Amino acid sequence: MTTRPGPTMNARHPHTGAVVLLASLALAAFAAAPASAAPAPVAPTAATFGLSVAGQSGALRLRSAPGRTVRGAVRVRNLSGRPVVLRLQPADIANATNGNADYVTTRRSAAGRWVRLAATTVRLAPKASRKVPFSVRIPIGTRGASHYAGIVAFDAADVTAAARDRKRKGTSFTISRITRQALPITLRLPGPLMRKLTLRSVKIKVDPAGAGLVLGLRPGGTILTQSAPVRLRVSRGPRTILRHSSTLGQLFPGDDLAFRIPWTGRPTEGVYRVRGVIRPMGSAPVYINRSITFTPAKANELKREAPPVAQVAPTEDAGLPMWVWLALAGAAVLLLTLSLAVWRLARRGRRTAEAPASPLMHALPDPDAHDQDDRHDRTAA
Repeated sequence: MTTRPGPTMNARHPHTGAVVLLASLALAAFAAAPASAAPAPVAPTAATFGLSVAGQSGALRLRSAPGRTVRGAVRVRNLSGRPVVLRLQPADIANATNGNADYVTTRRSAAGRWVRLAATTVRLAPKASRKVPFSVRIPIGTRGASHYAGIVAFDAADVTAAARDRKRKGTSFTISRITRQALPITLRLPGPLMRKLTLRSVKIKVDPAGAGLVLGLRPGGTILTQSAPVRLRVSRGPRTILRHSSTLGQLFPGDDLAFRIPWTGRPTEGVYRVRGVIRPMGSAPVYINRSITFTPAKANELKREAPPVAQVAPTEDAGLPMWVWLALAGAAVLLLTLSLAVWRLARRGRRTAEAPASPLMHALPDPDAHDQDDRHDRTAA
């Protein structure tokens, strides 16, 4: 009896190739994304020095009178493991555009001119410190109950590095970091203390950064305002164009402030209505209800200063470029296509396994049965 081998079927599972291909696409897309995304900002370096009030904590508050001189001292400390050279400068305190203190060390015109430092250059060994005295002479005839000045310190090595970067060839611009620390000096003179804030103007101004709503503010009185919440809305007809909510940090009396609020989108020619309120701490609220006109001349200026560019719709992860999202979308479409193909192949395989044998298979003679018939015939004979 000869045994014939039966037919053998080798079914290759379709899932394997699909999984390998999809995994390769996913790894390629996500591996390429961080490489093409914007680099992370460089972490700021640790401060090499410290500036503080000598013999006390907090800010410097000195009481005096016109025609007199008051004295104090600051302490500078080397926080690094190398020698440092520190520069010290007296400063005026003005209002910054964001409503905080701006220390002005050049062209001083206010109380910063009254400050005299015992040393403007201090050399410190690693971890060493030094006390630096100063004096403030109040001019005769000075009015006002409060005046403000400051003392600024910085590392001379930062300035040297910035100058070296500016001289470097082959660069169109340079970005330098100079760390400054400052201490405010409050000079309290005889007289009443009061606060006041006045709204002088409301305008739309244009610069290379785009358009902005600018509030012209005039802090008055004899003492600074510590906080001033701002709430406003800009509308055009029944439609709201802009809503803003923020807080001005410090407002120093006697110095104008141009508070800029970035405009949402790009303004067009026409009339806008600005309504809102500023509530400075310790003084009366300032209500805003003004109409402003964005003229054709301003519209042309905006086109020159800040040409319109194609805006990319914001995404949850703005660091990924558009081509990565397109690649991921293509991978998703391919995933659906391969899944459908796998399902069809699996279904076809099940149908083939469940189907009855073909007539050709039933018609083939069985060799074992033929041998049994021969043995039966010989026995009968």
